[in-house]
Amino acid sequence: MNPMVSQMLEMARSMPTPRKLIIAAVSVLLLGSFAMMFFWANKIDYQPLYTNLAPEDAAAIVEKLKALRVPYQLEGAGSAVIVPADRVHETRLTLAAAGLPKGSGVGFEVFDATDFGTTEFVQKLNYQRAVQGELARTIREFQEVEDARVMIVMPRDSVFVEETKPPSASVLLKLKPEADLGRDKVEAVVHLVARSIEDLKPEYISVVDTQGRVLYKTLSEAEKAGLVADKQLKYKVAYEQNLARRIQSMLERIVGEGNAIVRVTADMNFDKLDESEEIFDPEVQVIRSRKHVNESVERNTRPVEAVSTVNPLVDENGEKLRYEKSQKNDETINYEISKTVRRRVKPAAELIRLSVAAVLDGTYPPTEQDGKTVRAFVARTAAEMTQFDRLVRQAMGYNEDRGDQVSVECVAFKSLEDLLPPATTEGFDLVAFKREYGTLIANVLLVLLVFMFVIRPLIRTAREFKEGVEQAALPSPEEELARLESRAEADAEVVELTGFAKAESLATADMDKAANIIKGWLSEES
Repeated sequence: MNPMVSQMLEMARSMPTPRKLIIAAVSVLLLGSFAMMFFWANKIDYQPLYTNLAPEDAAAIVEKLKALRVPYQLEGAGSAVIVPADRVHETRLTLAAAGLPKGSGVGFEVFDATDFGTTEFVQKLNYQRAVQGELARTIREFQEVEDARVMIVMPRDSVFVEETKPPSASVLLKLKPEADLGRDKVEAVVHLVARSIEDLKPEYISVVDTQGRVLYKTLSEAEKAGLVADKQLKYKVAYEQNLARRIQSMLERIVGEGNAIVRVTADMNFDKLDESEEIFDPEVQVIRSRKHVNESVERNTRPVEAVSTVNPLVDENGEKLRYEKSQKNDETINYEISKTVRRRVKPAAELIRLSVAAVLDGTYPPTEQDGKTVRAFVARTAAEMTQFDRLVRQAMGYNEDRGDQVSVECVAFKSLEDLLPPATTEGFDLVAFKREYGTLIANVLLVLLVFMFVIRPLIRTAREFKEGVEQAALPSPEEELARLESRAEADAEVVELTGFAKAESLATADMDKAANIIKGWLSEES
């Protein structure tokens, strides 16, 4: 066995057990660190290519990636595909050119392949499937939705109006974990479906999730009333908070931040009113049209009574005739009466009365008391309070006829303990010392422990190892004594020789040195 290896093994056997354990632990730690560095340096950064894929799309994408020789990994039980980060965008464009992913369900691509033998019934059925698939794909774009399915019921056409039935639809949603689809987004889904299908009304749409919860249904009258009341309450609270925030920010710019508190109460009337009024003024008349008819008739008629001296007229046959004359005047005048039409629509929220309360903090000027500086509360002057009251009234839009109320008061915000000077404690404060120097002391102790139990044993071991190697490289005392004796005998023999024999002996003893001397001689002669 190599002497150096033997020396190292002997040193390892002679080490105490704690030192062996420390060296072994440090060695394992170093090897693990190097292994982790090598692993992270050569690790490929994978990024999601597509997530929440249907099994059909995932299978098609995997086959395409194999054909493109793109490394990939599957996650999320096969619903997510990840590829190297530097190839994400390129791969997406390539897959998009191939029409992937298609999404679960069938969309309008069902009509890409035209079959002239398809019946009208099949065409209608394919159209319904395409609409369902496209709606499901669109709904999946919502951030909270993981998957969606849409079912549409299209009634048969009828020539009789009374037999016509409206279409209906149902939407099944699978939400992401910890996701909540708010009322507004549910209504957005309902309106999306209703506007995509002809004659479909929102009240004929139902939305449920995979947990069995009904997210949208036709509301009853009581539910509609409750929903309206909830919206009215939210509107009232938002109005009060907005007005209070505006007034408080104005006051804080004057008295300082945190020195003003404002509260607003608004009485509102949410009754709707839509009334129309027509007013006729009979005193104001205008002729709109006039019609005048004048008739005059003159004729002789045979009388019914007998002939007498009063009426001597007779005809050629000796019969009496009667002369008649009539005249008729007819005039029609149409008057236009003045009419005023008024329509008054009351707003959905009418402000009845406003009540505003504002509380302001005073000032705390420093004063000397018993040789100490103290701060005492000083209320604001009447002129200042009057000015603040006027500012609040203008900011809120004060209306005396409406019965608005305003109250502005000055109250001390700070307690007596807050105004006292900080207590000075004599002596050593252990809590403050820990808070200020605790982290520094802990770090120094950690460095010392690492030096004493890790670095120092390593230095000592390295020094001992170096000394052992040097000792192993030196000859033993017996070998050194024998070498010196042989060297002395050779020198004695060289001394006894003279001339050529002495030179030959020296050249034989050190051939390299002799060759160099001869080369030097030759160079000098040349």
